[in-house]
Amino acid sequence: MAIKQGVSLYSLQDAYGRGGLGLNGVLDVAVASGATGVEILSDQMVRGAANATDETIDAVNASLDRSGLERVSNDIFINSSLYKNRWLTIEEQAEALSADLRLTNRLGFHLVRVVSQTDPAVIRLVLPLAEKLDVALAVEVHAGMSFDHPLTAAWIEEMKAVGSPLVGLVVDLGIYCQRHPRVATRYFQEELGVNDEVVRYIDGIFEQGIDPRQFFPRNPDNPDEYEFPEELTRHFKHFQDRFYAMMSTGYENTSLDTLNEYAPYIKSIHGKFWEVTDEGEEYSIDYGRVFARLNEIGWDGYVCSEYEGQRFALPGERIVDIEQVNRHQDMMARHLRDGLEGE
Repeated sequence: MAIKQGVSLYSLQDAYGRGGLGLNGVLDVAVASGATGVEILSDQMVRGAANATDETIDAVNASLDRSGLERVSNDIFINSSLYKNRWLTIEEQAEALSADLRLTNRLGFHLVRVVSQTDPAVIRLVLPLAEKLDVALAVEVHAGMSFDHPLTAAWIEEMKAVGSPLVGLVVDLGIYCQRHPRVATRYFQEELGVNDEVVRYIDGIFEQGIDPRQFFPRNPDNPDEYEFPEELTRHFKHFQDRFYAMMSTGYENTSLDTLNEYAPYIKSIHGKFWEVTDEGEEYSIDYGRVFARLNEIGWDGYVCSEYEGQRFALPGERIVDIEQVNRHQDMMARHLRDGLEGE
């Protein structure tokens, strides 16, 4: 029973594409970082995705085998808003997910991570195929949509009702933030001109030990719409100030007790990070605190580095995804045994 270190190739999309490394190159980066497992984004990194040819599948499998990395998860998205005039029906969504389950099986993975807004009604429609292929499906519990969000809660309710070991959760550590990511703040201030007073107000919420999603009242008819108090709105000079306040609700300070509660259902964990500082720690998330809790409850599985700081690079600034993944892997290695008795 132990925490294992992996890399989500989401972290290395810039190196993969614009950096020209391709799949073999980013797999080499993951290996060099010290990781032993990998998550792939088949929609992006497998030509043809669910319709990939046997030749393509063979080439991807050869790359994965060559790396020696354990296959952790295939991170997929159900494009339910594929058409301009309507959402996909549940049957159409299930058909799309079924195609991804088959692709995942062809690639030798045993877990599909579905995106946080996936309708739980697809579970029973695809479960017979998942059982046949031995591929689990797990929804991501993502920041802004933590355990109490209606869609996440609905997935959990259906997950428990079905009671299958092939239905579970992928927890994103972005739900355990204790500070607003400063790389995001810098981007909003320097590139978008967000008012310093708005930034200070949001930082003050985190300093109280809570987060904006808990702090701001929500529209009872729309859990993703927030009501901002006058003491904040008087600092709104333009749209970007309000946008920053709204986006701040996507960084949550959820209780670590949720790890205890949902541990039996957690298939893997996204080690979200925006910035590992020069001091070697993630600026917003206390990994020592999180890993100590995971070790205390005896959780066994992969925590995969998922870097999102690249989205806040300023124009003309070099994206440091490889360096940040290396720092994150080193940081996780230092905290790997936190919380274990006598260590």
